[in-house]
Amino acid sequence: MPLETIYTVEEIADHLHVPVEAVKKEIARGTLRALKLDEFIRIRESDFGAYLSGIKPGQHQNDAVVERKHLNSAQDFTFTWPDGKVERFTSAKEGVLSYTGREHHVKLGFTVRNSAGKPRRRSLILVDRYATVEFVSKDTSPKGSMASIIKDRHGKQLPVGAAVPAEYAGLPTGPYRDVVKGPGASNGLAVICDSEDFEIMVTHALIRYKYRQERI
Repeated sequence: MPLETIYTVEEIADHLHVPVEAVKKEIARGTLRALKLDEFIRIRESDFGAYLSGIKPGQHQNDAVVERKHLNSAQDFTFTWPDGKVERFTSAKEGVLSYTGREHHVKLGFTVRNSAGKPRRRSLILVDRYATVEFVSKDTSPKGSMASIIKDRHGKQLPVGAAVPAEYAGLPTGPYRDVVKGPGASNGLAVICDSEDFEIMVTHALIRYKYRQERI
């Protein structure tokens, strides 16, 4: 099983573009969890991720998603991909959700597209009009499980068995190929949920969108 990345105080300070003493103050306040080994201080990637997401030590990730507003039924919509392909999405849902103190416009819809050797039902989640994540089914049935690949905050796909980022604590995860089997299917770790579990889909999308905003 891949080991979780461990950072030094200096590496955290460099990432945040702040003095080392500022990081040590956050550790002393208890807002950034750290491991203290004799005179050495180390920070686990999951604890650093929780700090960036505004999650207090011991707080569940889903507590950071506040003021959830109901997703209402919306009109079918089209989305134009970067390559110019236009795709139509049906059974749409739309709403405004607050995640870690910021409100985002969220829209999701469903389509059918070939993937891993055969047609499969897919859902697309747009966050602030940005195509953030897709979930894929085993076939074209509107019922059943769907899977969406998990990437870390650097945009790297997580392998099966890897430690999931703190934001994913409590979300159902498993091998992508447990749902999507076929040639070319990813062998990475995925969020897996029922096709009607919009809350899990949207939570995954909001996490990924936040990661993207951190990299910009």
